[in-house]
Amino acid sequence: MRNDNTVLLHAVGDVSPRRIDYGEDPESLFAKVAGTLKQADISLCQLECNLSTRGGLQYRSYVTWYGRAHPDNVKLLKHAGFTLVTHASNHCFDYGPDSLLETIDVLRKNGIEVVGVGRNLKEARAPAIVERKGTKVAFLNYNSVLPDEYEAREEKPGCAPIKVGTYYEAQEYQAGTPPKVVTIPLEEEVEAMEEDVRRAKTQADVVVVSMHWGIHHIPGMLADYQFTVGRRAIDAGADLILGTHAHLIKGIEVYKGKAIFFSLGNFAQETPHHLKPPAGAFSSLWGPKYGHSKHEPGARYNKQPDKRYTMLVKCVIREKTVAKVSFVPGWINELAEPRLLTHGEPEFQEVVDYMNGWCKELGTHLGVEGDEVVVIP
Repeated sequence: MRNDNTVLLHAVGDVSPRRIDYGEDPESLFAKVAGTLKQADISLCQLECNLSTRGGLQYRSYVTWYGRAHPDNVKLLKHAGFTLVTHASNHCFDYGPDSLLETIDVLRKNGIEVVGVGRNLKEARAPAIVERKGTKVAFLNYNSVLPDEYEAREEKPGCAPIKVGTYYEAQEYQAGTPPKVVTIPLEEEVEAMEEDVRRAKTQADVVVVSMHWGIHHIPGMLADYQFTVGRRAIDAGADLILGTHAHLIKGIEVYKGKAIFFSLGNFAQETPHHLKPPAGAFSSLWGPKYGHSKHEPGARYNKQPDKRYTMLVKCVIREKTVAKVSFVPGWINELAEPRLLTHGEPEFQEVVDYMNGWCKELGTHLGVEGDEVVVIP
C-alpha cells in the first residue's frame, strides 16, 4: 500500500488502437494489462495514429496509410485507464490538420489529455499538468522524426519539433569504408525545449519529457543527438525522459541521477500490415534488415522476436520528487496484445537479459526486485 502522498506514474510505449475498425471487442486489446495500468495515479502512452474520419492522406516518401483509425477507438484507451497520451510523432499529421485536430478533440472530450500537438506551435509546446495528492506533474512531448510539414508553426497545426541534421564523417583514409554518422539537433529548437522545461518546473513539482526520436527497427542503435537532447532536458529541470518511436525497447542512461529511457518500444501497436493498403499509398522502401519482412501474410503482429518485448515504466513520486524508477517486462502476442510478465516466467528473464545487454553499454545497472526491474541511480 502506498503512502498518502505517494504518486505512481505508469508509462508505456507506442499504441495504435483499431479493434473497432476490425469489428472486435474494444476491451480485448488491453484485457491483460488494464488492471495494472489502472493502479497508477497517472497512466500515459504514445498514441501512434489519429483517431479521426477526417482529412486526406498526405504526400509521403513511404507507406503511411495506417496513421488513422476510427474515433470510437478512444474507448480502448478509456478502458485501459490512460490519463494522458503523447502524440508528437511521424504519424500525427499523416492525414493533415483536420484529422489531427479531430483527434485532439476526441481525446479531450473523453477525459484524456494530449500533449505534443496543437492548433499552433504554442499549443504543441504547452505542458499538461496533472495534480494528484497535492503533487503536480508536468508532461511535455517533442518529435525529432519529422516528415515535411508535420511540425506546428505560429498559425499551423502540427507537433512540437526538434529537428535534427545528419552528417557523415570519414573514419579513415580508405575510400568506401563506412563513415561515422553525426546527428546535430537544431539549436534554436533545443533552446525552446529547455525554455519549456524551465517554465514547467516553475508550475509543477516533477517534469516528464517524452521524446519521439531515434532509429527505428535496429536493435540497440542510438543516434548521438539523443544524448544531447536528453541530457539538456535534464539540465533544464526534467526529472524523467521517456523515448518512443523505435518499435523496440532500447537501453537506459542514468544522467545526474535521472533516467533516460531511449525507447519504451511497442506496447499495443495494431499496425494493419495484414490488410491491403488503399489505392494511392506508397509501398514500403525498408529492407529486411529493419524487420519488415517478418510480417507474414495474414499476421496481425510482427514475429521478429525482439519486437515481442515491451515494458511498463513505473515512476514513484514521493514528497514531490522522483523516489524510484523501474520497469515491468512485458510480452506482445500475435494479436498485438501486451501482457506483463512475472519473475518466474522464462520470458521475464529473456527481456531482462536483453535490456541488461544494452544498459551495460551505457553504464547503467539494473536490479530485479520481484516482478520489477529497478533502474539503479
